[in-house]
Amino acid sequence: MEELADYSGEFKRDIKYEDFSKAALARLLNAYCNEILLVDLYWLEHMEKTAGEEKALNCLMDNWIRMGKHEIGWTMEALNIKGDDVATYAKALQLCATMAQGVFKWDFDLKSRNLLVLTLTDCPALRNMEKRNPDRIPFVCHTMDLAVDRAYAAAVNPAIQVRPLKLPPRNSPDEIACQWEFRLDE
Repeated sequence: MEELADYSGEFKRDIKYEDFSKAALARLLNAYCNEILLVDLYWLEHMEKTAGEEKALNCLMDNWIRMGKHEIGWTMEALNIKGDDVATYAKALQLCATMAQGVFKWDFDLKSRNLLVLTLTDCPALRNMEKRNPDRIPFVCHTMDLAVDRAYAAAVNPAIQVRPLKLPPRNSPDEIACQWEFRLDE
């Protein structure tokens, strides 16, 4: 069977992901990535209304910390990524659903197998907080992101150190959103 570029034709009772072209699967994967991020936002909004902002944010952080080992692990398993160094972590992180290619814009500068500088040049979450809730930036971008980044890195190797190099607030939307260093000392 020829690969499908989309699903605009007739219903197929036995349709499988394997029936689609790479381009169609990439579009579908981006849709799934957006769905995960939107569910996260809707969940947070609901929790804020029912439990208050502080409880909601702490619960959100706990959820993402718990999610790290699963998301990294599933990505590594799906793509046969092996290892326990920073390069391994970088490979897995590049393709995690929550790093959503096309949603976030980032640059992975792998300086060596044990040193990565990750720069987010555009972060829709930061843009949203800058417009709607700038007081939330320190918790999300400093406290939560550091804890979550450490949990995700620990899924590959608990000895990977995470250090922010640049964090918001920023003076202009033209500045990078944030920059992080991931290091494994030998």
